Amino acid sequence: MGLPCSGLEGLASKLDGLSHPLRLAIVALLWRRGPLYLSEIASALGVSRALAKVHLKKLERSGVVRSRVVLEGGKAVARRLYELSWSGEICVSPESIAALVEECWGDRGG
Repeated sequence: MGLPCSGLEGLASKLDGLSHPLRLAIVALLWRRGPLYLSEIASALGVSRALAKVHLKKLERSGVVRSRVVLEGGKAVARRLYELSWSGEICVSPESIAALVEECWGDRGG
């Protein structure tokens, strides 16, 4: 595909990352409360840490969430803090998709 398809690839990646109700709930939680640790996210949503981590990894891969390791109180205990890295809007309509496809493939895209 190449560089001209970056808009289409970016949209597909964001939609893929957001394509689960629990991931949407994580985005809403981080937007409302700001950066949170895995245990805080899991507790707030009533799910296991393992399940929350699976969905957080998917959100990280899609560029919606980022994480960083934080040392607690100078101790040798490190915890991962998650925060939103995406603050944009997604406009999805047949027209907007067609425009991105045309940008990528020209007339061959439909």
